[in-house]
Amino acid sequence: MLSPHKKTGSLLNDRKWPGLFLLMPLLATLAGCTGEAKVEQDIVRPVKVAVVGEAARGRTLTYSGVVRPRIESAIGFRVAGKIVQRLVNVGDRVEVDQVIARLDDSDLQLAENSAKAAVASARSRRDVARDNFERGKALLPQAIISQQIYDTRRNELDAAVSALDSAEAQLRLATNAVEYATLKADKAGIVTAVMGEPGQVVSAGQTVITLAHAGETEIAVAVHEQDSGHLTKGQQARITLWAGPRVSIEGRIREIAGQADSGSRTYAIRIAVSQAPPIMRLGMTASVALRINDEAAAAVVVPVAALTESDGSPVVFVVEPASKTVRKTPVTVAGMAEDGVRITSGLNPGDLVVVAGAQFLRDRMRVRLPNERQQARTSNAT
Repeated sequence: MLSPHKKTGSLLNDRKWPGLFLLMPLLATLAGCTGEAKVEQDIVRPVKVAVVGEAARGRTLTYSGVVRPRIESAIGFRVAGKIVQRLVNVGDRVEVDQVIARLDDSDLQLAENSAKAAVASARSRRDVARDNFERGKALLPQAIISQQIYDTRRNELDAAVSALDSAEAQLRLATNAVEYATLKADKAGIVTAVMGEPGQVVSAGQTVITLAHAGETEIAVAVHEQDSGHLTKGQQARITLWAGPRVSIEGRIREIAGQADSGSRTYAIRIAVSQAPPIMRLGMTASVALRINDEAAAAVVVPVAALTESDGSPVVFVVEPASKTVRKTPVTVAGMAEDGVRITSGLNPGDLVVVAGAQFLRDRMRVRLPNERQQARTSNAT
């Protein structure tokens, strides 16, 4: 039979076993974490790097634009009437004095005939008044007529001459109205819109067609208000058509709107194209690149692949050449450039930034540069 002391010790030892069993998985886990940390610490990631260049004082603005004619006119009749014929359609090219449409000129012809009759009547009255004046002029020295009668005849002649002038002016108006019943193009161009159809009664000046004048072609662009202050008239622009071949077309800013659009808060910019290629047509979409000098926005440009995110903020990994480790560096992004991302703070010219595999890196992680493996092979061969 066991003694009470030995029995008590055995019970205590039995109570320690469950706690030991609970600690064993925790100790194993800690040992595993230590091993993983050591493995991760020993990993050397191969990376590709790029050298940060000098900060650029300028930047390029890229906007979408639409090909427009420099002058686009709303063409309409100068007299009211009913359209009886329209001879052009949208997209047609018209030449100077080409007939576009015609009105019913019956009433206008009647008005012209009435004006002609009025002219004939006024001319007859003038001739009678002139004959009376000439006779009175001969009779006055003989005292056959009085001075008063002579003056009256002279006034009648003056009135008849004025009436004839007025009638002739009315005839010219009526004749012009008949000519205005035929709508002709005063400039060569392309019909871009049609708003009048045969049978429609139009008023004087009402638009029948819209004509884009042939000649200089422009690109219409809407520029944000924060960038409009950096643009000047005559500034050079590079234009690329979306539908055509990827060739650059030279242009210059011809006009900058003096007031922003009330809805979009953008400024309308007109860019003149000196030599438009044959493929450029009205209404096409184009990409316009404008280079501006902004001293306050000096930035370095890095490839897009160099940029990653940490805690919701953009960062890049900079390689420390001495220790062959990377340093996570927060940066400030100022927008896109033609060949990458513009960085205004966080990087200096000459820094080595990782441009491939940045998403797999951590701060102070060891890396291997692309030329290190080749150097190692060369040294082993020798």
